[in-house]
Amino acid sequence: MPFSVAILSRELQTERFGRVCRVVRETGSTIGLARQWLSEGGPEGGVVVADRQSQGRGRLGRPWASPEGGLWMSVIVRPGLPASASGRLGVVVALAAAEAVARESGGAIGLKWPNDIMITQRKVGGVLVDTVVRGSRVEAAVLSLGLNVNLSPQDLPEAIQPTATSLRVETGRDWPLESLAARVLEEIERLWPYLARDGAELAAKWRQYDVLASADVTIALDSGGMPGRAGGIDGDGALILVTDGTSHRVSAGEVRAVKVQGRC
Repeated sequence: MPFSVAILSRELQTERFGRVCRVVRETGSTIGLARQWLSEGGPEGGVVVADRQSQGRGRLGRPWASPEGGLWMSVIVRPGLPASASGRLGVVVALAAAEAVARESGGAIGLKWPNDIMITQRKVGGVLVDTVVRGSRVEAAVLSLGLNVNLSPQDLPEAIQPTATSLRVETGRDWPLESLAARVLEEIERLWPYLARDGAELAAKWRQYDVLASADVTIALDSGGMPGRAGGIDGDGALILVTDGTSHRVSAGEVRAVKVQGRC
């Protein structure tokens, strides 16, 4: 069933986020549509939703399967943050998704740095942030969320079926996409004031969902693998990696968990 703006508006309890919404049946990616809208002066909190994406993408340009039944959504923002704090944007969206799903399901959900949303050690969603930086500040950004919601295992590419899941698979029921989108947007708006602070509150909230907490991991970097123990994130969204008693700040990389002791 196509995503309904009318139902979203009826469900939504926000002042800014989601109050203007564009819905398309199919597009390459909501990120592209939102960036175009942004360039045309799109409003703060404006949302683009697609029933399907033909060119959905994840981190590092990887393809993201986006059939009908998922929540494929991008939000326009103008945060005015220092560029050094841009990592907080992804933290806010990931936390908003985790808290919205937890609120609706009561089930265990986790976050895996840098952008994965997890259930039972399998990926159910991800976050991407595209920023527009002017000088030393983030002038604008597109916050994108992809969630596997009402998908069956066969809806996912065979290659990722062992590591991916959906809310339908995990909870045994279908989810109203408009209600879930409304809850996510409400959580983004609730968390938004934390952006302008030092980030410590966001890092503390992340700890509640952190599946890598105290895990032995290896970070895949361009220069090779960097092993250590995950020590949460800092106020700007960077991973704290402890190696031989020394803490390192890792702002980008791929995580390969060796021994996860987190909740999911």
